[in-house]
Amino acid sequence: MTERSTVIDANKDFYKILNVEKTATEAEIKVAYRKLAIKYHPDRNDGSPEAAERFKEISIAYAVLSDPNRRRQYDLFGPSNALVDFEGFDIGQMSGLRRLVGALCTQIGIPVPTQILPRVLGIAKDIVDNKHDPSVVQVESLAFGEVSSGRVERQDAKFYRISFGESEYNKGIIISCRSSSMSKFKLVLFDRDGNVRLIRESAKHKRFTSAEMFFLPFDLMRVTEFFSLKFLKEVESEDVPIQFHLLDGFEPDQCIKLQPGEHLFCVYGDNWFQDIKYKVRVMVADCDSPPVQVIRDTEAKLSQYKQEMIQFKDVYMLAKKQFEEAIGKLEHYTDEITNCLKNREKAYIDFINASGEKYSSLNLDSTSQKQHGNGAGGIFKGILNSFTGSISGK
Repeated sequence: MTERSTVIDANKDFYKILNVEKTATEAEIKVAYRKLAIKYHPDRNDGSPEAAERFKEISIAYAVLSDPNRRRQYDLFGPSNALVDFEGFDIGQMSGLRRLVGALCTQIGIPVPTQILPRVLGIAKDIVDNKHDPSVVQVESLAFGEVSSGRVERQDAKFYRISFGESEYNKGIIISCRSSSMSKFKLVLFDRDGNVRLIRESAKHKRFTSAEMFFLPFDLMRVTEFFSLKFLKEVESEDVPIQFHLLDGFEPDQCIKLQPGEHLFCVYGDNWFQDIKYKVRVMVADCDSPPVQVIRDTEAKLSQYKQEMIQFKDVYMLAKKQFEEAIGKLEHYTDEITNCLKNREKAYIDFINASGEKYSSLNLDSTSQKQHGNGAGGIFKGILNSFTGSISGK
């Protein structure tokens, strides 16, 4: 399957195509794919075009969802034709200049998707299968409430193991990681087979970056920092105000239920140049604390506002279009009226001038007489001045 032969329908939901939940594990996705692939394989459907198209959709969906990096990009951005081949940027393969550009983009708030190296994913599988070398790859066991300070190189990972029972499971669990040095990192949870179960990107706050995983008895919402493709298309084509996209990244959290027992997760270094310094802690959730009710109330309001804004966008865009048309009509009338007033004023002046043209000869006679009168007065005045001058001379 090549990029040229693969076209992804932006309206398709890969999870629905494979009949799995968004929280499905890699093993569950594989089982669903095998079952559907056997059912719709062209060889078992006498070359049916419908079956062939369905088989193609299933294959594309599996190609994306079975790969942790591609699945992460799909969850963030939705489907796109470049998704099958794009897994995020490999920082290690980028030149110093490109890493600098990536770091600058991150610094000014433009998120840049990066991938988790296969080497790290392979180490997770080896740890689960007890095939790793403890002297090379150390796995730290975390007790509840314990704060572990760590340092990890970029594109490397520090692994942790947690263990809990039924009591902690019923109350809920929180994994929290913070970096006061504003490092960029990923928090990655693995399933019992060593496959990626959940990824959380670090988010930038005022004094630190952080990533959290919540495993609670109730559902939560979350806000991703990545721009949706829909937003970018609408901004380019329809000039939709950004306010209508404030909640694009506001979506239901993946409500994964961690069963009692041991679980593996890691902190993955995602900086562009420097090592990552952080503190990680695992806690039993206090779901009866006052902030929980505030969280649930505000998230319920935001969910309602998101739906209302989706509906209001059409109303706004129609009103905006009508307003722009009204402004255009107003400008048209303004120009027309201004030109008419100028033409009217000029016409009145021309009218008066035209009406006075028949009296032009009278005006000339009057002017001639005035000139003659002025001449006689000038001669008499000259004689008088001469006479006055002669008397004064004597």
